[in-house]
Amino acid sequence: MSRIDFKPGRAKPGVRIASALGAFLLYALAVPWLLRPWFASGNLLPHAAGPIGAMADADLLLNLWILAWTAHTALVDPMRLFDGNIYHPAPGAILGSENMLGHLPVTAPLLALMDGDALRMFEGFLVESFALAGLGMFLYVRHHTRSFPAALFAGAAYTFTAFRVQTLPQPQYLGSAWLPLALLCVDLWLEQERRRWLVGLASALALQALSCVYLGFFALIGVPIYALVRLCSAPHPFRSGIGLALAGAVATSALLPAAWPYLAARAQGRIPAFDIAWIRPFSWMPWQYASLEFLSRMGPVTLGILLLGGVSILARRAGLGQSPSAADPGKGTALQVVNGPFSRVNFFSPIAGLTAMALAAVLLSAGPDLVLPGGSVLPLPYRLLHAFVPGFSSIRVPIRFSLLVASALAALAGFAAAKLFARLSRGRALLTALLLVAACVWTAAPRPSATMPSGIGTSAAPAHLWLVRNVGIGPVLEIPGPTDADDPIGNLRNARAMVASTLGFWSLLNGYTAYPPPAAGLVAAAVRDLPEPHALQRLVDLTGLRWILVRRGTLAPAEKARWAGPLPEGIVSVAHFGNDEILQITLTPAEHLESELVARSASPPLLTLDGTPRSPLAPICTEGISLRDVQAPDRVTRLPLPIHVPLTIANDSTCALPAADARAEGLVVLRHRWHAPDGQVIASRLVSRLAYDVPAGTHLPASLLIVPPGGATGKWRLEVILAQQGRAEPLAQFFSDVQVGAADPAASRNATGPG
Repeated sequence: MSRIDFKPGRAKPGVRIASALGAFLLYALAVPWLLRPWFASGNLLPHAAGPIGAMADADLLLNLWILAWTAHTALVDPMRLFDGNIYHPAPGAILGSENMLGHLPVTAPLLALMDGDALRMFEGFLVESFALAGLGMFLYVRHHTRSFPAALFAGAAYTFTAFRVQTLPQPQYLGSAWLPLALLCVDLWLEQERRRWLVGLASALALQALSCVYLGFFALIGVPIYALVRLCSAPHPFRSGIGLALAGAVATSALLPAAWPYLAARAQGRIPAFDIAWIRPFSWMPWQYASLEFLSRMGPVTLGILLLGGVSILARRAGLGQSPSAADPGKGTALQVVNGPFSRVNFFSPIAGLTAMALAAVLLSAGPDLVLPGGSVLPLPYRLLHAFVPGFSSIRVPIRFSLLVASALAALAGFAAAKLFARLSRGRALLTALLLVAACVWTAAPRPSATMPSGIGTSAAPAHLWLVRNVGIGPVLEIPGPTDADDPIGNLRNARAMVASTLGFWSLLNGYTAYPPPAAGLVAAAVRDLPEPHALQRLVDLTGLRWILVRRGTLAPAEKARWAGPLPEGIVSVAHFGNDEILQITLTPAEHLESELVARSASPPLLTLDGTPRSPLAPICTEGISLRDVQAPDRVTRLPLPIHVPLTIANDSTCALPAADARAEGLVVLRHRWHAPDGQVIASRLVSRLAYDVPAGTHLPASLLIVPPGGATGKWRLEVILAQQGRAEPLAQFFSDVQVGAADPAASRNATGPG
């Protein structure tokens, strides 16, 4: 076998176990300082500042809810693992994002031990994620170098980076312990050919994919590349290769139960496959690895050790110095340096395997094409993976392959540290390693993070604690409610409601995730029009709604006006807590549509919930349809935040308009677009659903959300469109002039009148 042979001999099993445990504890003890001050507070979470702070905070709360839900359900009702208690009554809420099932062996016992405290469970999850990732790299580097100090540093270089600390809103990327363990199992199998290492490899690959989809793809791509290089040095490459292929097949098979619901959701159109052209802007060209952004991912300490190791090798080959261990092997050193990849070219060593894995990741992070100087375009292997690997086309950001590059460089830095530490005594090598670990921790988090209340633990709202005691059977809706817009502020409000629901895991109409269930748009349409009686009855029919928590302190002015008057029949106020009011719904369903709504989520039936055919409307059906009483604002801010616009749909045609169903295919919806003063037209991607079909000869009150053109000023023309999905021509339009931002006299002179 071709390997890095730094060691004077293998330590006893007890010593190896004790050193690994010591490394794990050291990494774990660093986590509270790394995540100060919120980690030990009992009621705080990190807060992301800046223009995308609301989006990052919403993602953090979403992932906290996912970890809590999966842990809770694994303990009480495993068959509902992928459902979730949000977006009630739609199933499969977990399928809109990651599931992080690989952490269940830690999160489920923690949630039980912490008496259901999701915040404490999250803190334990983070200790596990940081410490276990460090331990994985520690074991890999220690195996190849027999150097405890070098392995200790390598583990810190891998797990304590600014990128990992800053990626807390997406904690799935912290679960990277299994990648180095998979590499270690490859090497152990090639050295010993014991079946236990194939079992370990299959388990590591499966757990990596279950911890994070992105990291799972990275492991299933990177580990085979590493293994192919290493196979070339195996005594029996064909036999060893068959074993590795078998382990990969077992890992893939083990993933099927968790992957199948996602594949089904993708087949139903809920999880999109991203077009190559859409992916290209989120790629990283190879030369961008020389940027400060990548340095932050990798860590300056790691880069420094790599550079020192490289300089040391070049100096030794130039005859500028000799290692003390080479002059007197074993005397006063922590490890013995024998001829290996540092002193001669070895194309099949672990260093070569890591280098090949890193280069492949650099190429894949460039996305579908490499743009060469002069503008010519070179197609890349990413296109093949996008076209033929199931699920890969749902990967949105190729730049994240840089994580695989940083992983390989952390291991290489550990090898370089072993070479450098060979010049030192055991004590000095260990002290240097500890200083490097401290440097990694400090550079990863030189300043305390900003914080925000978690909404659970000691910061739980009195209204939520009341719900824990009194909610009983029946779903809950928080107002401001679910939004079908790309609304960072609304998403954050809904994510807070989701985390609060972990206090009792009540059914919740609110929700936030990357890919909401199809029925979420229908429920959101009815919520928008509350507290109107027709909207309230529709929600009771669709969801069995029994409680509304109105958080008046977060209502927009228009929402405050709607909820300021007398409550309609069927709503009773039962409790007040400052600006929070709890309302009980006493209406009974006129139609029991919950189970029907769930059944229709998989595929669109021929008729809507109200019995209207969803086939394309005939030309005669488009006559006599108009939009009336559109309460468009005269002025909007420059901020691209959704604005509620009530209106009336007048259907004086002879045809009913299909609008109410779980899935939107073939339905009539509301859209909008903006006409700039210079004539440019900006179409919004936002689609507002309707809560009811629109029968012939009726006028239906409804509403839509509009989003101002971000950053614009002047007088713009708003166009509201009633359209059928799949039909090019609109059914009805409404135009209104709207002042965006501060008044602009020049823009006003150029604006056209109402259409």
